[in-house]
Amino acid sequence: MACVRQSRSRKRQVILFILCVCVCQSGAETLRYSLAEEMERDSFVANIANDLGIAPSQLAARKARIVSEGN
Repeated sequence: MACVRQSRSRKRQVILFILCVCVCQSGAETLRYSLAEEMERDSFVANIANDLGIAPSQLAARKARIVSEGN
């Protein structure tokens, strides 16, 4: 009887862990934009707030960051 309870408890822990991982992953949003090498400096690329579906004022409130990779 105790073994059955322990098995159910372990199963619940595993399911809860998987659920937590899924919820944490769903909170992150990644957008990628490709830019032509020939684009002029300070060119408009995209409306990031619009692409994320939030108000522009929310970008600062949510501490949004823009990360540049490569050259």
